[in-house]
Amino acid sequence: MPQLEIEQRGTQRRIRDAVFACMADTDMDKIRVSDVIRIAHVSRSTFYRYFDDVPSVVLQFEDDLLANMRAINNIALKARFSTNQLDATPTMITRMEMLADHRDEIVALNGPHGDPGFVHKATVFMHDYLSQRLSEVLGPSDDLEFYLAFVLAGHNNLIQFWLEKRPEVSPHHVASTLNKLYYAPFFLTDDARRTLPHAPRLD
Repeated sequence: MPQLEIEQRGTQRRIRDAVFACMADTDMDKIRVSDVIRIAHVSRSTFYRYFDDVPSVVLQFEDDLLANMRAINNIALKARFSTNQLDATPTMITRMEMLADHRDEIVALNGPHGDPGFVHKATVFMHDYLSQRLSEVLGPSDDLEFYLAFVLAGHNNLIQFWLEKRPEVSPHHVASTLNKLYYAPFFLTDDARRTLPHAPRLD
C-alpha cells in the first residue's frame, strides 16, 4: 500500500476515533467539528477533505462494517447446511472477531448518544442473511418469520451484552454459542425435544 494512502487512512481513523470518543457523553448530531479536530489533532480543512460533517463519519463506519460482514456472509452462504453449523464456523468466528475489534465503536453506536438507526440497519442486515441461510431447513414462511424475530432479538442482546459486560470472552466462544442457539433446534431428535421444556418443534 502506498505511503500516502497509509497516512490518509491513519488520519481518517484518528478522526473516527475522536468522534466515537465524543459520543461517550454527547449525542452524535450535537458533536462539534471543533471538538473532533482538537482530539484528532487535525485541521478543519483536513476534516472536510474526508467528511461532510460528524454524522457522515459515523455512517461511513457503519457502512464499512456492514460491507465487511456482507462479504463474510457471502462466503458462509456457499456452505452446505449441516450439523457442522453447531460448531464455531470460520465465518462466524471472523464476524465475532470483527465485532470485537470494533467493540468501542459498536458499544457507542448502541449507547444513549449513538445512532438509533444503526441497530435497525444491523437487524435488517442479519435478517436478510439468516433468511437465506435457513431457507433450506424451515418450511412455511410464517415459521421462518417468527423464528427470525425470536433469533434476531436474542442475537442483538447477546452481542451487546458480550461487548459491554463480558469482552474478555473470546470471539470463538461467542461464535460457538450463537451457532448452537441459532441452529440446534433443527438437529434435535424427537426424543431430545421431549426432554427439553418448551423446545420448539419446527417440523
